[in-house]
Amino acid sequence: MKIYSILLLSSFLLFSCSEDALDTDSVFVDKTVDKNDLDNYIEHNFTKDYNIAIVYKFVEAESDLNYNLSPAQYESSVRMTKLLYYLGIEPYDKVTGSKAFINSYFPKLLNYIGSPAYRNNGTFVLGTAEGGTKITLYALNDLNETSATNATFLNRYYFHTMHHEFAHILHQTRDYPSSFNQITGSGYVADSWNSIYSDATAAADGFISPYASKEANEDFVETYSFYITLSPAQWEQKISAGGAAGRAKIEAKLDIVRAYFMNVWNIDLDVLRDEILARQASLPDFDQLSLK
Repeated sequence: MKIYSILLLSSFLLFSCSEDALDTDSVFVDKTVDKNDLDNYIEHNFTKDYNIAIVYKFVEAESDLNYNLSPAQYESSVRMTKLLYYLGIEPYDKVTGSKAFINSYFPKLLNYIGSPAYRNNGTFVLGTAEGGTKITLYALNDLNETSATNATFLNRYYFHTMHHEFAHILHQTRDYPSSFNQITGSGYVADSWNSIYSDATAAADGFISPYASKEANEDFVETYSFYITLSPAQWEQKISAGGAAGRAKIEAKLDIVRAYFMNVWNIDLDVLRDEILARQASLPDFDQLSLK
């Protein structure tokens, strides 16, 4: 009986399958997504030349769920994309002589968030870099017609952060000399930087900013990003705030940063800074909304 039942069932299955016909239409249908002007601008100016994607519509999987975040507004995203190309991409192309440097080392994904990411200690995150492949920029919704032409505002909230995070990617690719770490030695204070230092007291101990006192890698990229985004007068004011001893330490660090970029990446920091400052000065005449 058992053998008969199995044979009977097998015959039924074979018979049943032989009568089925496969549908020639696939269940997987490509969805057509209409592209707007910003999508086309990103594809032409970032993806085509540098293989860079920009996520400006809020995508939960690309966001840090540890923070209460809001999406970036469309106009803010347009402004940031235009400014990013003008202040963050083209200066490197100009000083290196080609698009190859950005194409090779700049992260391939940029993620826009409308709000800051607030920490429990009262500070907030303005940008993060992940594994050399992604940079997230926060607080985009503070960009408007007035703030977007203010170089000090742009540097504080976006471009200091962008250069800071890009420098992390570069030193993680090819490290800077260990002699940098020895200038302030055991003076790094980890996560206590916000409660221990102000701008003036940090400079007195040889740090360009309070955050630079967290650890050597942050110190290195802070020194770099402040130097290339501040005017000579602003830089002088910042390093002089802590007196002669602190200034000497910051200048010693800058010497190492400058030599590193020249020897490793063939980038003259002073030429790069001049290019960035010239573009900052032209911001009032720069069209931030046209995507044509």
